[in-house]
Amino acid sequence: MQLTQMRPIKKQWWSNRVAVTLFITLIGILYTARHGEAQGSDKGASDTTVSVLYATLRNHDGEGKPEEFYGDSRGQLSTGICNMEFKPVNGLQKLADSVPFYIPDRIRSLRGIDEFSQDALWKRLEASIARDNGNLVFYIHGYNIGFEKACTRAATFQRELGLHGRMLLFSWPANGNVLTYTHDEADLAWSVYHLEKFLTQLSKRFESSRINLVAHSLGARGVVNALSRMSCCNTSKQLFNELILVAPDIDSQIFLQRLPQLRPLVKRITLYASGNDNALKLSHEVHGANRLGEAGKVLTVDARLETIDVSAQNARTVSGHIYHLHNAMVIADIKQLLDEGQGASERRALEEKALHGVRFWNLPHEIEKE
Repeated sequence: MQLTQMRPIKKQWWSNRVAVTLFITLIGILYTARHGEAQGSDKGASDTTVSVLYATLRNHDGEGKPEEFYGDSRGQLSTGICNMEFKPVNGLQKLADSVPFYIPDRIRSLRGIDEFSQDALWKRLEASIARDNGNLVFYIHGYNIGFEKACTRAATFQRELGLHGRMLLFSWPANGNVLTYTHDEADLAWSVYHLEKFLTQLSKRFESSRINLVAHSLGARGVVNALSRMSCCNTSKQLFNELILVAPDIDSQIFLQRLPQLRPLVKRITLYASGNDNALKLSHEVHGANRLGEAGKVLTVDARLETIDVSAQNARTVSGHIYHLHNAMVIADIKQLLDEGQGASERRALEEKALHGVRFWNLPHEIEKE
């Protein structure tokens, strides 16, 4: 009954935010039509192709268009590389940077998929890590994500972090449909066995200090469950470097129960949470339990992990759920964590706080641009 009562409010709020965003975008387009070439804000900007290595459990849906190559059903593990094109939209870049809402200043399109063997995947990863003398970032997406959107988000994240071939997208068979949440939960549960096997292979091929795990939303639940299974055979050995949970859609109490199993497997666990995450608020209502990625009165803190509260940041999107892709301050903090390996107490922008005598960190308001 409670969920039914809230729907009209959420729908009206959603509609208002979408209307404002569309209005601002329309202004940008009209401005571009009259002034874009003369102002030249993006003049000379070239198209950018971002290639992301992937492993997926999706079914083969067809051999035609790239966006139809993989479907939303369960399949065997396939590996390859997806090529995304980022094409600038003249005149929108400055506008996108100045408004509180996210406005796409680039057209993102999946240009092609090159599927190859797992051995070829490992060789490419090894070459990229050796070339840059850097670490691998294993990225897993959340629910309501088809393969094309998975590639888009991974490419955006890879581009923002400057990883250049050192990101590996793991795409489980989530449906690209906002109304099939329970279907996605079932497909994620099925995927955990395969995810555990893949992470085990990853840990055997690369040094633990070279592998960072970044998991978003429902995908974070899959990683946590897979690591819990792996802990049965690895009670004390560290297998991975950083474990970063962004807006995790996980029952917070269940996570704390499993934390003793997870902690020995990774160097550090970092949690990003927000009080503006409307997707997790809805998940809270559906499940009747606090979500790990929520903040405010239900913020999860524990001495065994580093909690970063990003509630002070502008959500930029209607859902408030993908701040790791579109909020510059959040991206900068994740980048510093991955590039420099610094804990929360060492990172520049964070403010230390305490809740129930346990430390956590706040990411304050965005700094005004000069």
